Amino acid sequence: MPITYYVDYPCEVKELVPPGRMLRLLYGMERANEAMNKARKTDPAALASAVKVSLSLKGRDRTGQLKVATVAEVTEQFSELGKLAARCDGCRARIESIAFGCRSRIDFPFSMKAEALLMSRIHDSHGDPSGSMLCNYLENNGITGNKPAEMRNLPGVFFESDKPLVRRLEDGRRISSNQIFELLFLTEQISPNHCRFLLGMLDMLEPRLPLDRDLSGLPNLFVVQREELGMPVARVGLKLTRSDDEDDCTHQLIGFFGALLFGTEYQNSVWVKV
Repeated sequence: MPITYYVDYPCEVKELVPPGRMLRLLYGMERANEAMNKARKTDPAALASAVKVSLSLKGRDRTGQLKVATVAEVTEQFSELGKLAARCDGCRARIESIAFGCRSRIDFPFSMKAEALLMSRIHDSHGDPSGSMLCNYLENNGITGNKPAEMRNLPGVFFESDKPLVRRLEDGRRISSNQIFELLFLTEQISPNHCRFLLGMLDMLEPRLPLDRDLSGLPNLFVVQREELGMPVARVGLKLTRSDDEDDCTHQLIGFFGALLFGTEYQNSVWVKV
């Protein structure tokens, strides 16, 4: 299972298919595609009606339930959502430029490069108080990083490394990548204000981008533009640029920060599930 997340941005699709069902259908279709691809590696003529897929779903009591269906059955159920794909064209809250792109994922194992990106955003020098403020927040809210530490006990499953990266602050305190992982991904709902807090603490928010340049000419990977009478009046973006040595996990992590930007600017929560 990857880290999955989505921006709870209201749209025509969610009016017709409630968000919970939309996410279940997308998850089911992904699992069905994986099962079908695996089956056709050994039998190119494998039929969707014969290939089974196991789905881990939560019941009304929030406990996990295992459901087994055929790929054909899952595909039939997904058609309810699939026929609405064109309504996603031009949606403002798409992390990915595909249908239902308000939902995305970060695949495990979480790479060392992705952890390094997280830790590189913690600043605590030359009078910058954000690192100390972040450490205070982690301490005051009991964010210890214990759960990610347990996840590392399964080598190569959840994390590429069995040890977290650690940043020592000027006052002697330490912040580990386990704590940052817990802060970002082990909170089911991230409110718009909390999205802004996270981006601010990690120095990822660029609040005043120039208005006299085309959007395509800006180096920022995600930009939200405010307009009045068809003219741009404000632009906010991520303080990140593309790197040549980016791996897939780092690329997906940057998409997650784009979701936080959309959440804070459009005032919608971002939901996360591991």
